[in-house]
Amino acid sequence: MLFLFLILPGLLVLLIVMAIALTASEPPSIDPSRDVFGFAALKVRALVRDAAVLSRYAARDGEALPFRLYESSANRVLIFMHGSSYHGAGYEALARSISEAGVAKVVLPNARGHYFAGSRRGDVDYIGQLEDDIADLIAHLRARGMSGPIMLGGHSSGGGFAIRFAGGRHGRLVSTYVLLSPIIPTSPAMRGGDAGGWASLHARRIFGLLIFNALGIKGFNALPVIAFNKPVDLRDGTETLAYSHRLNASMHPRYRFAGDLAALDDRAVVLIGDRDEAIDSTALRGIFAAHAPRAAFAILPGVNHFGVFNDPVAIAAIAEALSVLP
Repeated sequence: MLFLFLILPGLLVLLIVMAIALTASEPPSIDPSRDVFGFAALKVRALVRDAAVLSRYAARDGEALPFRLYESSANRVLIFMHGSSYHGAGYEALARSISEAGVAKVVLPNARGHYFAGSRRGDVDYIGQLEDDIADLIAHLRARGMSGPIMLGGHSSGGGFAIRFAGGRHGRLVSTYVLLSPIIPTSPAMRGGDAGGWASLHARRIFGLLIFNALGIKGFNALPVIAFNKPVDLRDGTETLAYSHRLNASMHPRYRFAGDLAALDDRAVVLIGDRDEAIDSTALRGIFAAHAPRAAFAILPGVNHFGVFNDPVAIAAIAEALSVLP
């Protein structure tokens, strides 16, 4: 016992020194000349111009957060979360197709820490704040008279966020989860560990911050831990090109993701293209088979990471999958 009493302070000091060194380390470089996903073909400036007008709702901290609403004859409501870096306007075509087909009303939020959402780009106040924000959005929609089943969907990191939401304390607010090429960063489905070159992860800093957080020290969680590889000549100023540790954690499943996946149970529809540049579709199917075997899983031939939400064949498959849900 005396030995432990003498050795533990030394171990604690060693952990803190290690955490400081890892947290203060230089981030990896990024190659901004690579158009990993083919942004040039998306014509994102037109999407922003043509997207529905932003509305706002009050989150529990008083922040007025933005969303776009696409009305429909359907009673169901699909809240669809955008992927990393961008915002809801990028999913205009998907939202209009689903709403106009009478499948569901569609809500496209701009997640806090992104374009026009919150006071700080690339950051939130605490890990899990995005889940609270979506719970507040659901309460806002209910207060506006939307009484139908709530579906939560997302693409890429937005799909990862939906998985996290399912495993959190608000998960039962949602009847069905719609996951398009969902990102699970700590899984073997991530191509190269960096989503095919899209994400430049500062792994050493993350390890350092995990040590600090395990010791109850959270004051460094605002530090950036990930940057995104959008070519300079294709940026429009609405991107969020880096995330803090607390935003990055909030946007994705927990590091031990099995519990979040298991919480989906039979309430998930998953679609991914077999040409996805960021995620290995076969590996992802294996992960769902192991941890969420009752989820409906489909691999779309000839579809890539962006095609899963804007290719006409993919959009038709999504609408068909949603139309048969209760």
